[in-house]
Amino acid sequence: MIAPTVADTFISLAAFLGLVVLIRAIRTFDAGSPLTRRFLFGLKVLAALMIGRVLAWWTGLFLFEAATIIAAGLVPLATVLVAEGLMRRHAPRLTKWIAAGGAAAFAVLAFLPASLADPWRLVGLFLYQLVTFALAGHMAVTRDRKSLSRAENQAVDRIALSLLLILPLLVTDFRSAYVDLPVRLGGLAILFLCWLLISLGQRAVGHRDTVVSFLILTAVALIAALAIGIENDLDAAAFARTASVVTAAALLGVIWKDGIGLRTEQRRQSLIRHLAEDRIDDTLGFLKELQNHPLVEGALLLGEAELADLDLAGLKELTAARPLLRATETSGLSEADAEQLAWLTEKYEATHVMLVSRKPFRLIALNMPSVSATPGAEAELKVVQRMALLISERTHDRDP
Repeated sequence: MIAPTVADTFISLAAFLGLVVLIRAIRTFDAGSPLTRRFLFGLKVLAALMIGRVLAWWTGLFLFEAATIIAAGLVPLATVLVAEGLMRRHAPRLTKWIAAGGAAAFAVLAFLPASLADPWRLVGLFLYQLVTFALAGHMAVTRDRKSLSRAENQAVDRIALSLLLILPLLVTDFRSAYVDLPVRLGGLAILFLCWLLISLGQRAVGHRDTVVSFLILTAVALIAALAIGIENDLDAAAFARTASVVTAAALLGVIWKDGIGLRTEQRRQSLIRHLAEDRIDDTLGFLKELQNHPLVEGALLLGEAELADLDLAGLKELTAARPLLRATETSGLSEADAEQLAWLTEKYEATHVMLVSRKPFRLIALNMPSVSATPGAEAELKVVQRMALLISERTHDRDP
């Protein structure tokens, strides 16, 4: 094998970090479902492959070299398992035998000394991965689209799209004295796979948007690498390594940003889940459970006793007209109403005050400054306020 370059190490570490971000994102959905477990298995195998080969390169320990070959042998098996889960049907018997047999064979061959096993072991590993990926791709192309939902078809299409990129870039990972390429690009293919998979959580993003974004990102990375190459008079090999590193860094940044976006979206949706899952049989129970949600954690429930220092009649009239009040929105309020709102928000360090019950009169004061920049979350807060008010009126109507 040709010794690794700094670019090889950087791309592999970037792929490992991208996989970690994706694994964390997938775990936040339905970690207990069979399909999610298959996905997580495949991603963990890829992560073990990326970090294992970096450790093998820079330590030279036989243990890491063997672990890398074992992980590489498990990748095709994981691909077939994920394909079965996505398409909800078993792979052909021949595909199963090839995937499982190859994984078992390379788990044994991994412990042979390189002097005895290479280069034929590397050639066999490459052919095994190539054939299994092709069989998994055939399963995706020949699937019955009508038997799958739109979301399932979208997931299969995106993974098949990543395979089209993985297969040609996979060749570059098998550098040797016979095939001496300037850089290993398998990590870039894995980063693109991570980007495609993490975008599945963004249903509004279509295939075309993802592909166009990738092309734009790649073009910008190549232009940046070209500028660096011209500035430093790099040869073709050095330019290829520079372009690969810049592209890997850009992909990792996008994956990290999308991962944060998914976690933010999940926190934002917690109020909707509160409406769907928590108790609605009484107002106090609903409001107390609301206080445990991340977006409004620490919200204060205020009754007439806590509001005794205010003009209750004026406050009731104000909240009847504006059930959800923001501290920064005082336009259209009378001077007395503006003073009451300012006093209330300052005393309880609140950004929002909302009416949740008329009889008895109750308000909630909460501090959620991020809502000012998140119109969707504020709309959800309005829904919660209306639901709380409806529950209170329903409960009041039931009382004798």
